[in-house]
Amino acid sequence: MTGYDLSEFNDLLPYFESCHDDYLSRYHLNGKPRKGQRPHVIYSNSPLSCVEERLAFILSYWKLNPLQEQHADLFYMTQKQCHEFVHGLGEILHRALKQAEVVPAQTNKALQEVLSSKEEISKDKLLLHDGTEREIPRPADDELQKDRYSGKKKKHTVKNAVIITSCCLIVYVSLTFSGRVHDKTIADNCYTIPPGYTIAQDIPVIKASDLKMSQLFNHAKSPKEKS
Repeated sequence: MTGYDLSEFNDLLPYFESCHDDYLSRYHLNGKPRKGQRPHVIYSNSPLSCVEERLAFILSYWKLNPLQEQHADLFYMTQKQCHEFVHGLGEILHRALKQAEVVPAQTNKALQEVLSSKEEISKDKLLLHDGTEREIPRPADDELQKDRYSGKKKKHTVKNAVIITSCCLIVYVSLTFSGRVHDKTIADNCYTIPPGYTIAQDIPVIKASDLKMSQLFNHAKSPKEKS
């Protein structure tokens, strides 16, 4: 339900607990500053009475993206309480992931810094790239319907380009684009890959030093070659 197995959940928990106690000693769940800093205490009558429950709550919300009424029912709370927990714990989780150094880069500059600073990536030199689409409700506006329609998925979608390492560490997530935008267009406009890296993109593995990023996508097999 959270997208994490038990060991991964336990690995993230200390970072979350540290950021949780620090944040709530200075801010309320709704983000408003407290009048004075004090150690945070979880009251026994809280719908989420321990840090583990709070981490499971926000991870499952981010993964499942349910209606707040549904998520509130799942954790035996009101929709108003759910709303406050979503926004407060969402900020805490973001801080925890940043502290654990697992937040993906979202700009080309940040991507270059990640590739040069992480030793395990610079040694491996293998990156995997792909676009990931997610379905959205059909827009009411006619022009927006055309813009959001993905011919590949036959649905209305939005898309992000994602770059991961061979050990499945996500190092980059692009801005969100319409589902009809091609992966090549996102690559040309959002990021570059340093020479020497090997990139896999639904096609034979190619070295970045051998061709430009814009050329990478022209190596996909034609329908005749696939048959």
